[in-house]
Formats: sequence, structure tokens, C-alpha cells
Amino acid sequence: MLGHGQGAIVVSEPLFTLAVIADTHMRAPDGDLSSPYSVNAKANDRAAVAVDLIHAQNPVLTIHLGDMVHALPHMEEYDAACEEAQRILSGLHPTLHFVPGNHDIGDKPLEASPANVVTQQTAARYSDHFGAQWHHVDHGDCRFVMINASIVNSGLPAEEEQFAWLEKIVQTEQRVFLFTHYPPFIDTPDEDEHYDNYGEPGRSRVIEIARKYKIEAVLSGHVHQFFFNRVEDTKYYCLPSTSFVRQDYSELYNVAPDTDFGRNDLGKFGVTLIDVYEDGHKLRFLPTGGAESSAVVDLSLRKPAAKTELTPFMRHAWYQSRDLPYSGAKEEFGRKRARNDYPLLRLWQMGIETVRTPLVDLAHAESRRRVQDFASTGIRFHMFTTSMPSAAVLQLIADNAQVLSALEVVQVDEDLTRVKAIAKAFLKVTDVPIYVSRPGSSADEVIVGRMFSHNVWTGYRYANRAEVLDALADTSLPLRPIFAVAWRADWVGKIGGMQAEFAKRGIQGAAAVQLMTGNPETANFDEEYIEEGVLELMRNRDAFPLVSLMLDTFETFDRGFNPRAGLIDRVGNLTAAGRALTKL
Repeated sequence: MLGHGQGAIVVSEPLFTLAVIADTHMRAPDGDLSSPYSVNAKANDRAAVAVDLIHAQNPVLTIHLGDMVHALPHMEEYDAACEEAQRILSGLHPTLHFVPGNHDIGDKPLEASPANVVTQQTAARYSDHFGAQWHHVDHGDCRFVMINASIVNSGLPAEEEQFAWLEKIVQTEQRVFLFTHYPPFIDTPDEDEHYDNYGEPGRSRVIEIARKYKIEAVLSGHVHQFFFNRVEDTKYYCLPSTSFVRQDYSELYNVAPDTDFGRNDLGKFGVTLIDVYEDGHKLRFLPTGGAESSAVVDLSLRKPAAKTELTPFMRHAWYQSRDLPYSGAKEEFGRKRARNDYPLLRLWQMGIETVRTPLVDLAHAESRRRVQDFASTGIRFHMFTTSMPSAAVLQLIADNAQVLSALEVVQVDEDLTRVKAIAKAFLKVTDVPIYVSRPGSSADEVIVGRMFSHNVWTGYRYANRAEVLDALADTSLPLRPIFAVAWRADWVGKIGGMQAEFAKRGIQGAAAVQLMTGNPETANFDEEYIEEGVLELMRNRDAFPLVSLMLDTFETFDRGFNPRAGLIDRVGNLTAAGRALTKL
């Protein structure tokens, strides 16, 4: 484990599990005029499904991250919506705790805010329905602290009262988890203020309290999206909603949304479980799929995901942030920067703990920060290169050895001279396994009587295995070969052959399983066949202990060369194969 935090190498049972639900946005039973969006009419039924799902998990307590209702405190429908929300949530009492959201208590102070801000009167109205604006609850050696984010920077008397209470209550030997509706930030701690974060100076005050008192995690709602960040040892999570998705964040994806301009993205609805271990915690996302009836949702007791021994190729720029358009409904006079963090959430759901990326992802500052962030949750990186790293990059490898699962040298020359030099440089700074692959290329093929197409892929040709293994053995270095396994080949048969060959020679290696067809013009979106193939690999995994399994690819390619489905689609939702892996 990596100290207190989300870790991957957890062999014990959790000490206990708590549930978190966010942004239910329930309405008065007969409807109201609080929203123009048709999706919002589904909120109450979707919340009821989420309550049933949480109840089936038997958590020790449940925390609602706010926006229990959609009607704002100044609206006449507010009381009726609150009463209906309490009725729907009653199945989670008496261990249900509330965090005030901006819809429940009023918005934070913000110039050109699209809604009324918090006042002493709206705070009193909130407390009439949901209790204290801030409080804490202890369980085991953990303290769960809930605060009112709307009053931060408000100048109301309650603001300083809350800060004084907060600084006192977190001074404890217990592990502390902080719950706040607004996230302190969504991309970087020094980002500009916008509708979805804390402004200054309140943001720095909260972050400093978390740093000073080593708060284990800060959990937020409000954005209806998943984000993950880190400041020193404190992890910052934004959790998805049960009701609707904020459509302004659909700009994070390079593809148009399916329905309602992104507001009804069914793959992003759900609740979260936090498994608390002796040395850390792990989050589990339980999707509801936007269901409006519990009859169509699996309400069985869910267990933590089993480890999936599969290393997918992370071909897309998984670490990049981007500026979103100022769209008018939330921001009109500034920019908001955000990042698609669903790849991380989906890795957790599938139980995948290693990914393959270029070594340049460690060399560049933006991607290196995210490599380190992912690694803090237990994800490890298999990184590849074709060239000798500079002294600076070799030092980065030494300094970040804990994030690596393996290094890979791609043989681009006819002989292994360069491979040996790079491998020796790696072995001086790290003890992780060293793999060797070769670009498979259309340039190597003799084209007679058929169409030529430019194509490059990863892995030695399986037919040349004897020659490859002999050459690697002659280097006297601990090099592990990677062989390519083509789409619709006999995956299990070929990998079984590798296992036998590796066992005979006393080595280990890897199989790079391809989902591309081999013709860069021809797409492979046969999700049913891909799902069956991936499941067959996993069912036979124990038969190949000497062969690491790699899968090309993780995120679907819906354009460009070799279009193909992966484990997640272009909006960060699981494909059929990805969903199947979550059920292993």
C-alpha cells in the first residue's frame, strides 16, 4: 500500500464500507418549474433506484454529497421537494448524513452567478429539512467531516464559525475524510475561480487544512462528473450523479453526445462505495445506468473488483486538460479548464492495474504529474521507447521507479546493438522487468498480387519465435520478448504455444493481442466478438503464467487508421468487453 490512500495491492478484507450518493436533484412529487430539462423529470425515480442499490450493499453509513433537491430555497416548491427527497431517502436512515449543496442552501458568492446565493435565511430553511450545516461522524478509527461549501468566502458569520470548528475537529489521531459539495478545484489547485470550484481565499484555506492535518481524502459532488486530483498525500475526488450529467462537460470528449446534448449520458450515473482498509481506501463505482426502476438493476451485494491481469495500450492522450467554451448557462465571462478522468475510473471498475504508454509520458511534466497521480491509486505503467533516453529521463526513471511495472525497448534496427545499450542503461537505474518488441510493418512484407497498405504494429512475429528467442538469449541480458497476436487468430492456442516455449527456455514474455483487422481502412466494431475473445483470454489466464497479456487497445478508435472498439468508448463509458471485465 502507498500509505493512506487509494491503493491497488490490498490483500485483506476492508475494515468497513461506506456509501456516497451525490446530486440526486429530486423534485416535488407532482413536478415543479425548477428546470426546463426533460431529463430532470427522471430524477426521483433514479434516486429511488440508487437508494435500493446502496441499501443492498449494507454500508456502515451513507453520505449524501448535496443537491438533494433541484428547487432552490427561494422557490415555493422547495419545501415539497425536500419532503419528497426525505421520503425517497428514508431507506438509508438512520445512518444517512447530508452535505448542503448549492441547490439545497443557495449558491456560493460568484459574480454573475446564475442562481441566488446563500443567505442566513436560506441556511435556516435548509436546516429545517436536513439538519446542521456542518457536522462529523466517527466510525472505527476514521472521522467523516461534512461542511457547507456555499458559505466559504460569503462573509456570513457562519463562515468563520465553520472554519474554526473545522480546524479543531480535524486535529485528531483518527484518519479524516472531508465531504464538501463544491470541489475546491477540478484541474489544478491554482486554477481560476469559476462556477464549479472554491474561490480564494477560501480554497487555499481548505487545501492548507487538508495538507496540514493530513486529511486522507476530500470528496465532492456538484459537477456531476468524475475527477481525481492530489495535493501531497490528500486525494481529491469529484463523484458522479444519479440524476443527470452536466452537459457543459460533454466538451471534454472528441465525439458528439448521444442524447440531450450530454445531459442523459447513461454510462455515467451511479453511486460510490468507499472500502476502508487498515492502510488506505479504495473507491468502487456502482453504475445505475440511469435506471428508473430497481427491477432492471442488479441489487446483489457487490464485491471489490478482482485483479484483471491485462495491460491495455493507452494510445490516446489520457492525461490532457482542455479549456471548455464559456457556454452561458454556468460561465459567461471566463474559461474553465478540465480533464476527462473517466479512463481512471474505468480501470478501477475493470480491476486493471497496469497500462502501456510511451516513455515520453514520464518525460513531459503534464503527463508525468498524471502518471504519479494514477500511480498513487495503484496503477502501474509499462513504458516503451525506441531510442536511448537522455540522462535527465534516466534520472526520472530512477526517481519514479515506483510508478513502473516494466520498461520496453522497441527494436528498430536489424541487430540488437541499440537494444542492449538501452537495456543496460535501464538496468542501472531500475530493477523492473525489461521487455523487447519490434515494429511489425508493411515495409517488411513482400507484396505480390495484392493491395499494399501502410501499417505498423507492436510485437515480433510469432512465426519467427525461435530466431527471436535465440537472439535475445545471446545478449545474456534479462530481456522479455513481446509477440504480436493478430485479430481473429487463435489467441489461446498461440499464447499457449508461447507459454510452452517460454517454459522450455526458463524465461517470461508477453503477447500483444490486436483488435485491429490488419487493413487500416477496415474498421473492427464487432463488440460481441471482441467481448467473447477478451473473456476467453481471461478464462484461460491461469494457463499462461509466463506470458503477460497486453491488449491493443484501451479506448475505441472511431476515426483515423485501423478504427476499432476498445474497452471504453470515446465518451469514457465501458464497451461490451469493458462491462464484461467488471463482472469477472
